[in-house]
Amino acid sequence: MQMMMVYSSPRTQGNSTTLAKAFAQAGQSTYTINEVYLQNEELQSCRACKWCKTHFRCLLEDGMNALCASFKESEAICFATPVYWWGVSAQLKLFIDRLYQLRMEDFKGKELYVIACGEDTLDGVQYRLIREQFEQICEYTGMEFAGYLPVCAGDDNPVSENENALHQARTLITKA
Repeated sequence: MQMMMVYSSPRTQGNSTTLAKAFAQAGQSTYTINEVYLQNEELQSCRACKWCKTHFRCLLEDGMNALCASFKESEAICFATPVYWWGVSAQLKLFIDRLYQLRMEDFKGKELYVIACGEDTLDGVQYRLIREQFEQICEYTGMEFAGYLPVCAGDDNPVSENENALHQARTLITKA
């Protein structure tokens, strides 16, 4: 079985990536892990041309077609994102928008995990909004919302020094 790890932070050693790597390490006993660093991809924004709806791939040749093939082959997906302006990173939003080229059956039955790191306290509205967004995406696409880990972390309190958060990331996959 395959899991696609989608790291969406512009910082490859950032807090959300650090947590997601702990999660991926725990997931290696169940899944073959395919890591994608969106910061390293040259993705363009969707042009809403709908060419993909008749050709089942995107007209843009920027790497997203290959990423969609990997997405389709995966039984589980993990999105790791920093929190910007009460939501996910621009890199992750762009990736999600470009998944438009997929058919609904390409989503059905996949497990979706989300890891989100921001500087606000855990009772801040941003974590609730992100959770609700992905719950609705799962309901719409037929994916299973398998796990969510919001963590308060920043430059002054890096997640690499938060053993409780790292433990939560390592055990997130076992709670599904």
